[in-house]
Amino acid sequence: MKNYETKSFELALNVKSAVPIYEQIKNAVKVAILSDRLKEGDKLVSIRDLSTRFNVNPLTIMKAYSQLEYEGFLFSKRGSGYFVKAADRGMADGKMEMFRKAVADFLKQVGAMGFTVKDLLKELTKYTEGKTND
Repeated sequence: MKNYETKSFELALNVKSAVPIYEQIKNAVKVAILSDRLKEGDKLVSIRDLSTRFNVNPLTIMKAYSQLEYEGFLFSKRGSGYFVKAADRGMADGKMEMFRKAVADFLKQVGAMGFTVKDLLKELTKYTEGKTND
């Protein structure tokens, strides 16, 4: 049996969120893969370890990992766990899809607060020029 070093990824679960826990896990893994924090061949934290760490039902973790495997982000090795799969064209499309969704969600949120596109562009310009207070 081969020993693999487990790679970690940033994960903060919000049990009060309308987004199901398995979706939060799935999105965190996708972001880690698409941003190259997890690379091809990296072994993910085991279902048992992640379940214990976040006090989440192992079936919830399994659902997230299984869906990621189905979507082509992961592959499993019986008895060894889940690993990051090689990037392909679908991952680039997935990255753009996640970006578009994040932008759409953001625009809905600032629009609901009464800000205009002009306000947004003004703040983006200030941000890119380093003139923000943050």
